[in-house]
Amino acid sequence: MSDTIVAVATSLASSSAINIIKISGEDAFALVQSIFFSSKMPSPPLPNVMYLGRVQGENFCERAFAVFFRAPHSYTGEDVAEIHCHGGIGVTQAVVRLVRENGARPAQAGEFTRRAFLNGKLTLAEAEGLLDVINAESESAIRNAYRLADGELTKGLVESEKRLTEGMAMLEVKLDYPEETEEDTFPQAKEALRFSLQEVDKLLASASYAKTVRLGADIAIIGVPNVGKSTLLNALVQSDRAIVSDIAGTTRDVLCESMEADGIRFNFLDTAGIREGGDVIEKIGVERSKKAVESADVILFLTDLSTPETAEEREIFELVRNKKYILIGNKLDKKEYPRTGAVQISAKTGEGIHTVLEKLLALVNRDAVYSQGILTNERHIAALSECKRHLQAALAGFDGLPAECVLSDVRSALDSLGQITGSNVSDAVVDSVFSQFCVGK
Repeated sequence: MSDTIVAVATSLASSSAINIIKISGEDAFALVQSIFFSSKMPSPPLPNVMYLGRVQGENFCERAFAVFFRAPHSYTGEDVAEIHCHGGIGVTQAVVRLVRENGARPAQAGEFTRRAFLNGKLTLAEAEGLLDVINAESESAIRNAYRLADGELTKGLVESEKRLTEGMAMLEVKLDYPEETEEDTFPQAKEALRFSLQEVDKLLASASYAKTVRLGADIAIIGVPNVGKSTLLNALVQSDRAIVSDIAGTTRDVLCESMEADGIRFNFLDTAGIREGGDVIEKIGVERSKKAVESADVILFLTDLSTPETAEEREIFELVRNKKYILIGNKLDKKEYPRTGAVQISAKTGEGIHTVLEKLLALVNRDAVYSQGILTNERHIAALSECKRHLQAALAGFDGLPAECVLSDVRSALDSLGQITGSNVSDAVVDSVFSQFCVGK
C-alpha cells in the first residue's frame, strides 16, 4: 500500500456544482503541493484546513480548494488529500489526469475503504455497513446500515471474539500445565462461551426481519373480481398506477408497486381477481395471484361491503387463514353487508387507508425493526450459524469431553467470528466485499 491512488469521490454521471478528487498514500501531500498553489498555504500544509488556491496544469488553470488529512487521522489511515474543483466533467477529468501524471495511479473499486480496513480503521463488517448505506432504499435500511457501519451491530461479536480468545488461552494453559494453573480458569472460559452464544443468538434472531429491511415487505391484495383491489393499490401508493374499471377481470396479471410508510418499504401486489371460470389468460392471472399469496409477507383480503358474502370469498379465506392478513371491507359509502372484524374503508375516497397502513406496520413489526440492529448480510448469517454450532458443541462437551475437543470447537467458533470482523478472512472474501464498492469509495 505504499503507492498513491486517486479517484473522483463524487459522481461523474452529470455535471454538478463541485466534484471531489481524493488522493491517498505516502506521497499524497507532496503530490498535491506540486500542482496546487495558494498564498495562504504553508509548507507542509496544516491538516484539516481547507485552502483556496489554483490547480495549475500545463494547459489549464482551475480555481479550487484543497484539504489535507494526516495519517493516521484520516479515512484510509494514510495521508489523504482532497481537491474540490468545479463540477464540470471536463475540468474534473483534467485535474485527475494531472494528479496521475505526477505519480498517482487510478484507484480500484473500493480501494480507499479497503485501505481503511487493512489499516485497522474499521472492521470488515463495518466496511460492509458502508456498502449497505450506499445501497439502502428505505429509511429502515439506512438506519440499520449505519448501525453496522458504526460498529453498533457487531460490538457484541467483537467482545465475544476477545473473550473467546482469552478463554481459549486459559484452556490451552490448563491443558499444557494442568498442575500449575488455578482451578477457576475453567468457569471463566465457560462463561466466555455462554456470553458469545448469547450474542450470536441475538443477532441470528434479528435476521428474521432481514428481508423487510433490505427489500421491503411484500403485501398481496386479493379478493374476488371487481372488489376494488386496483383502487386500493392506487390509494395506498397515492398514484394512479393500476387501471380501474367496473368491468370484472380488468387486472389479468400481478402488478407490483412500492411505497414507503414510516420508514418501512411496502411492495404492494395487485392480483387478478380469484374466481373460477374466465378465459385462458385470466386463468393464468389467477394462478399467479395464488402464488403471490403463498410468497407474500402479509395479505390484504378485500371484500365488498355492498354485496353479500359469496362462496368464492369463503374459498379465498381458506387461502389466507394461516397467514398474516388484514380483512378489509371496501365501498364503505355503499355498505349494506358488513363483514365481522373487517377494517372498513373507501378505497375510492381514501377513508380508512391510514388504519390499513397502521395495521400493516404492526404486522411487519415496525417497532422491532427500528429498535434493534438487524442482521441482513447473508455472509454474516452463514458465518454466525456456523459459529453457533461450534459454541453449542463446546458448551455441551465442556464438563465431559477432553479439553482438546472443547478447544477444537472454540477455535472453529473464533474462525467463524473472524469471517465477520475480518481478523480471519481469506483474500478472496475481502476481494469480493470491496469489489462491490464504486471507484472513489
